[in-house]
Amino acid sequence: MRFKDHKYEWTKPFISIWHSWSLRGPQGGIHFHASLAPEYAPSCGLEFHRDFDPSGGAEAASHKNCWLTGGKCWHDGTSLYASEHLWPMIKMYLDRGDHESTFRILEQEYNEHFARFSPAPIPEGE
Repeated sequence: MRFKDHKYEWTKPFISIWHSWSLRGPQGGIHFHASLAPEYAPSCGLEFHRDFDPSGGAEAASHKNCWLTGGKCWHDGTSLYASEHLWPMIKMYLDRGDHESTFRILEQEYNEHFARFSPAPIPEGE
Protein backbone atom coordinates (compact mmCIF):
# COMPACT_ATOMS: atom_id res chain seq x y z
CA MET A 1 0.00 0.00 0.00
CA ARG A 2 1.44 3.39 -1.03
CA PHE A 3 -0.12 5.36 1.86
CA LYS A 4 -0.45 4.39 5.50
CA ASP A 5 -1.22 5.79 8.93
CA HIS A 6 -4.34 7.71 7.87
CA LYS A 7 -5.32 9.60 10.99
CA TYR A 8 -8.14 12.01 11.79
CA GLU A 9 -8.23 13.91 15.10
CA TRP A 10 -10.77 16.26 16.61
CA THR A 11 -10.10 18.40 19.67
CA LYS A 12 -11.74 21.40 21.31
CA PRO A 13 -9.13 23.58 22.93
CA PHE A 14 -10.86 26.58 24.50
CA ILE A 15 -13.67 27.87 22.24
CA SER A 16 -12.30 26.60 18.93
CA ILE A 17 -12.67 23.20 17.32
CA TRP A 18 -9.54 21.76 15.72
CA HIS A 19 -9.71 19.14 12.95
CA SER A 20 -6.60 17.36 11.72
CA TRP A 21 -5.95 14.77 8.98
CA SER A 22 -2.54 13.22 8.31
CA LEU A 23 -1.02 10.34 6.39
CA ARG A 24 2.36 8.89 5.44
CA GLY A 25 3.72 8.04 2.04
CA PRO A 26 7.00 6.61 0.77
CA GLN A 27 8.88 9.96 0.92
CA GLY A 28 7.34 11.62 3.98
CA GLY A 29 3.96 12.77 5.20
CA ILE A 30 1.22 15.34 4.70
CA HIS A 31 -0.94 17.06 7.30
CA PHE A 32 -4.02 19.27 6.90
CA HIS A 33 -5.56 21.08 9.84
CA ALA A 34 -8.43 23.51 10.36
CA SER A 35 -9.21 25.55 13.44
CA LEU A 36 -12.79 26.78 13.68
CA ALA A 37 -13.81 29.43 16.18
CA PRO A 38 -17.11 31.29 16.46
CA GLU A 39 -17.15 34.65 14.65
CA TYR A 40 -13.77 34.03 12.95
CA ALA A 41 -12.83 32.72 9.52
CA PRO A 42 -11.38 29.20 9.58
CA SER A 43 -7.62 29.00 10.07
CA CYS A 44 -6.19 26.19 7.92
CA GLY A 45 -2.80 24.79 7.06
CA LEU A 46 -1.32 22.19 4.73
CA GLU A 47 2.09 20.86 5.75
CA PHE A 48 4.56 18.62 3.92
CA HIS A 49 7.08 16.62 5.96
CA ARG A 50 9.81 15.22 3.70
CA ASP A 51 12.15 12.37 4.74
CA PHE A 52 14.93 13.96 2.67
CA ASP A 53 16.59 17.35 2.22
CA PRO A 54 15.01 18.88 -0.89
CA SER A 55 17.96 21.29 -1.20
CA GLY A 56 20.45 18.44 -1.60
CA GLY A 57 22.28 19.06 1.65
CA ALA A 58 22.08 22.85 1.96
CA GLU A 59 19.43 22.91 4.73
CA ALA A 60 19.33 21.47 8.22
CA ALA A 61 16.39 19.26 9.09
CA SER A 62 13.34 21.06 10.47
CA HIS A 63 12.81 18.29 13.04
CA LYS A 64 15.14 15.63 14.40
CA ASN A 65 12.27 13.42 15.54
CA CYS A 66 9.20 14.50 13.57
CA TRP A 67 5.81 13.55 15.04
CA LEU A 68 4.61 12.53 11.55
CA THR A 69 7.61 10.82 9.94
CA GLY A 70 9.22 9.43 13.09
CA GLY A 71 12.67 10.73 12.18
CA LYS A 72 14.39 13.67 10.53
CA CYS A 73 12.17 15.78 8.31
CA TRP A 74 12.33 18.89 6.19
CA HIS A 75 9.03 20.67 6.70
CA ASP A 76 7.14 23.45 4.92
CA GLY A 77 3.56 24.34 4.19
CA THR A 78 0.92 26.80 3.14
CA SER A 79 -2.05 28.39 4.85
CA LEU A 80 -3.44 30.45 1.95
CA TYR A 81 -3.80 27.48 -0.42
CA ALA A 82 -5.16 25.36 2.43
CA SER A 83 -7.78 27.95 3.37
CA GLU A 84 -8.85 29.12 -0.06
CA HIS A 85 -8.57 25.97 -2.17
CA LEU A 86 -8.71 22.86 0.04
CA TRP A 87 -10.93 23.93 2.93
CA PRO A 88 -14.13 24.45 0.87
CA MET A 89 -13.89 20.86 -0.42
CA ILE A 90 -12.80 19.37 2.90
CA LYS A 91 -15.54 21.23 4.80
CA MET A 92 -18.14 19.69 2.50
CA TYR A 93 -16.77 16.20 3.27
CA LEU A 94 -16.45 16.97 6.99
CA ASP A 95 -20.10 18.06 7.14
CA ARG A 96 -21.02 14.64 5.67
CA GLY A 97 -18.62 12.73 7.95
CA ASP A 98 -16.76 11.54 4.83
CA HIS A 99 -13.13 11.36 5.97
CA GLU A 100 -12.19 8.92 3.20
CA SER A 101 -12.74 11.62 0.57
CA THR A 102 -10.56 14.01 2.56
CA PHE A 103 -7.80 11.41 2.64
CA ARG A 104 -8.12 10.98 -1.15
CA ILE A 105 -7.61 14.76 -1.53
CA LEU A 106 -4.52 14.58 0.69
CA GLU A 107 -3.15 11.61 -1.25
CA GLN A 108 -3.52 13.63 -4.46
CA GLU A 109 -1.82 16.67 -2.87
CA TYR A 110 0.98 14.40 -1.65
CA ASN A 111 1.47 12.93 -5.13
CA GLU A 112 1.56 16.35 -6.80
CA HIS A 113 3.97 17.81 -4.23
CA PHE A 114 6.41 14.91 -4.06
CA ALA A 115 6.45 14.41 -7.85
CA ARG A 116 8.64 17.55 -8.02
CA PHE A 117 11.36 15.69 -6.16
CA SER A 118 11.31 12.48 -8.18
CA PRO A 119 13.93 12.01 -10.85
CA ALA A 120 12.84 13.21 -14.30
CA PRO A 121 12.00 10.38 -16.70
CA ILE A 122 14.70 9.63 -19.24
CA PRO A 123 13.48 10.40 -22.78
CA GLU A 124 13.21 7.39 -25.07
CA GLY A 125 16.26 6.78 -27.24
CA GLU A 126 18.79 8.16 -24.75
